[in-house]
Amino acid sequence: MRLNSTCTMRCSSKRTGNFEQGCFRRIPDRLGLQSVRRRGPMDLYFPDDSNDRRIMLSSKSLSSFASCLVLFSLSVGIHRQASAQDGFPGDRLKELAPPNFAIGGVMGGYDTESLNTPVLDLARSEFNAVTAKAFMPFGPWTDPNQPIDTSGLTQNVAWAVQNGMQVHAHVLVYPTENVRLPWFQNLPNEEVEQVLQQYTSTMASSVSGGVWVWDVVNEVIGDNGDVMDADGLRMGLGTGENYVPYKEYAAMGPDYIAKAFEWAHEADPNALLILNEYSAETVNDKSDRLLALCKRLRDQGVPIDGVGFQNHWLDLRYEPNYDSIRENFQRFANEGFQVFITECDVAAVHTQDPAGNPPSQEQLQRQARVFSNLLQIALEQPACKSFLMWDYTDETSWLQDTDFTLSLADRRPGYSDTVIPPGTSMFATPIAGGDGIVPISPKLAYLEMQATLLNRSFDTYRVTSGWDWQTSYLARFGQPNSEGQFVPGTDVYAERLDDQSETWSSLKWELERIDASAYRIRNLWGDGADYLTRQPDPNEDPNQILPGGTVGMQTLNQAWTSQQWFFIPAGNGGFRLVNGWAPEDGVLTREAQGLDSVGDYVPGPEVRLHPPADWSSQVWYFHRIGQ
Repeated sequence: MRLNSTCTMRCSSKRTGNFEQGCFRRIPDRLGLQSVRRRGPMDLYFPDDSNDRRIMLSSKSLSSFASCLVLFSLSVGIHRQASAQDGFPGDRLKELAPPNFAIGGVMGGYDTESLNTPVLDLARSEFNAVTAKAFMPFGPWTDPNQPIDTSGLTQNVAWAVQNGMQVHAHVLVYPTENVRLPWFQNLPNEEVEQVLQQYTSTMASSVSGGVWVWDVVNEVIGDNGDVMDADGLRMGLGTGENYVPYKEYAAMGPDYIAKAFEWAHEADPNALLILNEYSAETVNDKSDRLLALCKRLRDQGVPIDGVGFQNHWLDLRYEPNYDSIRENFQRFANEGFQVFITECDVAAVHTQDPAGNPPSQEQLQRQARVFSNLLQIALEQPACKSFLMWDYTDETSWLQDTDFTLSLADRRPGYSDTVIPPGTSMFATPIAGGDGIVPISPKLAYLEMQATLLNRSFDTYRVTSGWDWQTSYLARFGQPNSEGQFVPGTDVYAERLDDQSETWSSLKWELERIDASAYRIRNLWGDGADYLTRQPDPNEDPNQILPGGTVGMQTLNQAWTSQQWFFIPAGNGGFRLVNGWAPEDGVLTREAQGLDSVGDYVPGPEVRLHPPADWSSQVWYFHRIGQ
């Protein structure tokens, strides 16, 4: 079945309304979905987190909206049949990734005509996230007498959001590339801050609300004999007579970094803001200085959320030190920083003759091993939120038929750097092709990544509602036994997270994947044998079992759709949880417990099921705490 494009667009809308019959006519019978019959219109009155809202819906329009939501949640599997590239076996990477874990790659340039390409069709099929470019010199602001051109970024972000992908935007301040912009380099120092603020604010605000993560500043930690300040910040590009000072540093000193984060936060307050760096993946002198910088910024009150580790593994002389990467990621996590793999590529070969000297089977096996091991490290680390590649097909990669000289720094004592000349091809992605000539097809690295996702352990989460998240952690209710000890009960409620409850297994949930976007949700209190279940409606007819409005804990029954939950992306990493038994009114919702002094609804501890609505109380976030 091919999903109607109108349905896809309207399912992502925040409004309920009249939906075309084609949007909801066919629900796959294999789901065993059931619906509740109602007569006539219903006057639905439910608490909203900000407004008193009365919604009049007919049973037809309500069922239509819910069915469209379910179809949207299943569109991963449905769409795969229509658009997945030939030769890609099994489930797509995004279907295998855990909730709230981004997997994807970089989009092309600013040419929005390129949004209809086989390479982006592949991204739409495989990924739940993309990286959108925003380099100052490369399109947006090459002429200071013209306004900043945000159209490429806004159209790329709109394309990604329309296709259900999170957006990692790259980058607002990039001194190494800004040296290529003559008018910027020639600015008087006293004008630099205003220009940087104008660019940062304009670009970030143009897509405010559509971007998940911003690379605010890129590649500022020095290495390889760079000219650095006392804190190890790079002050310019090159050395000796080839040295070009960074205009940002020359005009503002190191303060340009902190101010860039502040400008970005003002322009896009909901986006995560990170500092992106290369060659800092392992524990080494560069990552030491990066960690010190991040802590300094945080201690100054700068709104920095985490660190992007690029992960360009281009040296063929050895594999990454996986244990050191784990240790490094953990020490950033211990300091409270989120971790992102932002630009991963792994060279398979260095060749000047890609057609006559492609990678050998042994080289492809090595590449696959590196990709899968890096992905495994990301999955093991709860603070790691993404695995993004730069690029994801060989023939579109910046490392295929290069037009630059590349020096690979070797930090091992006694070893020298390796210089890679222009015209080198590395076949550095997990997917072959992409140029319209070489067919797009999975390489061994793709298959190993797929296997790593498929064979991962169940993930453990804390789950919180978007309505006052500090008090809304989903928990299993306890009840005292005859000895006065609390034992697992059957009810579910919203609990505050504090130093005491943080240790409770009643707030820990394990997700067991059933199919694309469908999971069972198991609580880890006691023997962990009970699952989040929609309860039947109490009625006097024992032969009539109808879905009710409550949830509780029950032992596993694999045939019950009441224990199946569909994850509908709700933006910014959140999901609506739609129960498989009568999904039209089966959205997990946090209830209100009355009004405050100014008439606003106050979130309460009760959790029930309702029809879908534009409420933050129906959006849930999954905070991964381990496997």
